Amino acid sequence: MMHCLITIAIIMASFAIFLTNGEFYSSVHQMSKVMDFELKMLKNMQKFIGKNQNKLDYLKERLAEYERERNEAVQMGSSYFENPVNKYLLTKRLTSDWDRLENILQYKEGEKTLKKIENKIVNESELEGALEGVLRLQDVYRFNTSDIASGLFQGVQYDVHFDARHCFDLGKRAAETEYVKLGYFWLKEALKRSADDASVDKLDIELAIAHVKFKLGDIKGANETYAELSSRYPENEKVAKLFSEFVVNSADKPQYYVDYSVEHEPPPEHIFSASREKLYKYTCAGLIKKTPADERDLRCGYLVETHPFLWLAPIKVEELHHDPLLVVFYDVLSDKEIETLRDMTKRIERATVMSPNGSVVSKVRTSQFQFIPVTHHPLLGKIDQRVADMTNLDMKYAEDHQFANYGIGGHYSEHHDYFYIESVKKTTISDYDTLGNRIATLLFYLSDVEQGGGTAYPYMKTLVMPKKGAAAFWYNLHASGDRDWRSLHGACPIIVGSKWVQNRWIREHDQSEKRPCYTFNDKVEEIL
Repeated sequence: MMHCLITIAIIMASFAIFLTNGEFYSSVHQMSKVMDFELKMLKNMQKFIGKNQNKLDYLKERLAEYERERNEAVQMGSSYFENPVNKYLLTKRLTSDWDRLENILQYKEGEKTLKKIENKIVNESELEGALEGVLRLQDVYRFNTSDIASGLFQGVQYDVHFDARHCFDLGKRAAETEYVKLGYFWLKEALKRSADDASVDKLDIELAIAHVKFKLGDIKGANETYAELSSRYPENEKVAKLFSEFVVNSADKPQYYVDYSVEHEPPPEHIFSASREKLYKYTCAGLIKKTPADERDLRCGYLVETHPFLWLAPIKVEELHHDPLLVVFYDVLSDKEIETLRDMTKRIERATVMSPNGSVVSKVRTSQFQFIPVTHHPLLGKIDQRVADMTNLDMKYAEDHQFANYGIGGHYSEHHDYFYIESVKKTTISDYDTLGNRIATLLFYLSDVEQGGGTAYPYMKTLVMPKKGAAAFWYNLHASGDRDWRSLHGACPIIVGSKWVQNRWIREHDQSEKRPCYTFNDKVEEIL
């Protein structure tokens, strides 16, 4: 459906006050607002065209194209944003492609209209975030470049595809990030598609390929590519300049072997020798999972023993791991309750992570969140009572309810929920001395996700897929109070869909009767 460019988000300055945080790509919920702003931009463009009928035939054609794309998106409804390609294309329409139209718009006739639409709410950082979201999906799930470019995700074919320009943009962005090798394959895909697509100069693609080879350490390959281009374009100043710069910059660089036959490096023979980041990715991709022997002693059934009330209303529970404990409770939130919870999240903003300098925005967590105190709505208190019944833990000192929504390739890389007191300033967790560490986590899933978006637990060999109304529960600490490194987990990127979650972080204080401390140290040895 969407073989299109992504238009620019331009609105009247008076509309800008509605958004305190100008970031959209990290949340599907926020992305939906872009369509409203695009509509306002189109209305102002119509006024401008009305004042410039004699010289804006080209602009009229573009407007008709954008309106046609918008009508198709409106017909699809919210599902339009559940495809990462559509979100990427929308962002691109709202960024770089607008520059081509701005040159036409910059006439004295209609200056007042121009002033209303000259401010962008979607800037270049949005496009960068969207591009990196696509690259993250490819990296984590080990997708082939040609499949993504054709709209194929995990065997599901979508009616979308990238043209040469889109592939070129992804290749250039990959070369500027940690996905350099993927950049090579995107540029090769752009080169292949450029035969039938004049949206990007073939020479620019070939020069970018030479640069990527240099960044990968393939000095010989880069030199051969530059030399070939120099022979084909002996009079081209750009080729001569870049070749000359390469010769200088590569003089002392070592030569590395690069295997261009594979897009993704295979996992090591002993997979748990890999880094924690790779273990998280391998789990998301299904390369780490339980064996039948691991699953033999796991059970599912009805929970009744943690609270007398559960004899009247038992809860469906599934064991996913024994030590450390990881279980999933099913049907613990109703659709009506979830709708009420979602209505509370009106002010979500870019999620942060904890660092020695406090809470900071980081690429390891691309989502938007909002904290809401339990006193905000009676339902939050009822949910906490339900959590206490399920977990047999005291919720009096639990942290505020956190709600999160994930956008294009939205993820939260591998992490622990417990606090690293040695490296985090106490000012960021000022209540640690009185409330202690996070003893356990209960993660509610407030939506289903069509593809991707699971919660990966590498050391438990478990991938929990989102199930609306369900909740995953695990301990972050040993009974001795020591941090349990085996609770490492991460939110896998969203492929298609919108993921909403609600976090309940339970603190140590006043849990001694609920989970008595062992008199011995039950902490297992750290992995080297």
